[in-house]
Amino acid sequence: MPPRRANSSTSNPDLATLLAQLVGQMTQANNNSDGSHNIQGNGGTNPPHCTFKHFNSCNPTKFFGTEGATGLLQWFETMESTFLNSDCPDNLWVCYATSVLQKRALSWWNGEKRTRGAEVATSLSWDDLKKAMTDEFCPRNEMRKLEAEFWDLAQDSGDNLAYTTRFQELSLLVPHMITPLAQGIEKYIGGLPMQIQDAVLGSNPPTLEAAIRLSATLSDNHVKAGSLTRKGSKKVVSTLAAVKDVKPESSNRNKKRKGRNFAAVTPAVPAIQAAPLGQNPKTYQGPNPQCQTCKYHHPANLPCRLCSSCGRYEHVVTTCRTRPPVHQAAPANRPIYPAPLNDRACFECGDPNHFRDRCPKLHHQGGPQGRAFNINANEAQANNDVVTSQK
Repeated sequence: MPPRRANSSTSNPDLATLLAQLVGQMTQANNNSDGSHNIQGNGGTNPPHCTFKHFNSCNPTKFFGTEGATGLLQWFETMESTFLNSDCPDNLWVCYATSVLQKRALSWWNGEKRTRGAEVATSLSWDDLKKAMTDEFCPRNEMRKLEAEFWDLAQDSGDNLAYTTRFQELSLLVPHMITPLAQGIEKYIGGLPMQIQDAVLGSNPPTLEAAIRLSATLSDNHVKAGSLTRKGSKKVVSTLAAVKDVKPESSNRNKKRKGRNFAAVTPAVPAIQAAPLGQNPKTYQGPNPQCQTCKYHHPANLPCRLCSSCGRYEHVVTTCRTRPPVHQAAPANRPIYPAPLNDRACFECGDPNHFRDRCPKLHHQGGPQGRAFNINANEAQANNDVVTSQK
């Protein structure tokens, strides 16, 4: 029986080595066609290559040069995030970033390439490009505006999120205003409302993030309690107002605008209600009660009408018909009365308690009282009631 033939792969070591190399090359070719990393002999990976087409497929943010300091800062951050996500090597950051410049920013970059030279400009590092763009689009006058805004920055009632966002943006633009860390924490707490400042300051936060979290929690609690307001949140009506069905202040303002004025017509009250001297006073039969202040009858919801000129009730100064009398020497037959406080008295007898039209001396005088008329001769001859004498 002939001897059994041995396996050629095991008997020939050179052939086995060639087969192993061939399998490795085929595997490496398949990996390259799939877009995976090339496998090296030492087990490492080659760095991926980011093409311009692959970079544009990540939709990088364009920069126009008119966004201001905040827009420039946000553009820096988005571009760095795009570089990391697209695996872009460091030496291509400036070349790819300047390809998305538009309008004013593109004009500035073309001027830089003419001044520095195209090769020198494209060989700048990312930090050098950021510094050059900051000097161009954030000049010193704009930085002074940002510093003034940062100095006066304060939280608007309960809107803590907007305050914190703007504080962090300005912190990156003007970092010298929050250096060292204790100064930055003090500046953040100083812009909070007074209801929150004491609590945050008393907690002595070790970091700025701790102060931000605590202030956000306290702001939400104050907004729920109604002591602080936030845009878009409803106003909290107190329990007492809800029981009394009191509407918010805005509804009251609308009612005032839509309201109309109406005049209540009341019966006229005689100017003098006191009965004349020597006669029996008449009883009041009207619907109004007697006031204990002015002793007249008027509606209870109306104030007493007091004249500021003569000091009497039941009329005001605009309808006062009494003028202060001229001081004259009293006749010998007129009794002397004490001078009233307001210098008013009867012109007939001098009594300060009444006027001449209510003087009892004139009312009690009996007999007819004649009247004198002044007419001319022609009128006297034409009037039959006139007695004339002829000589």
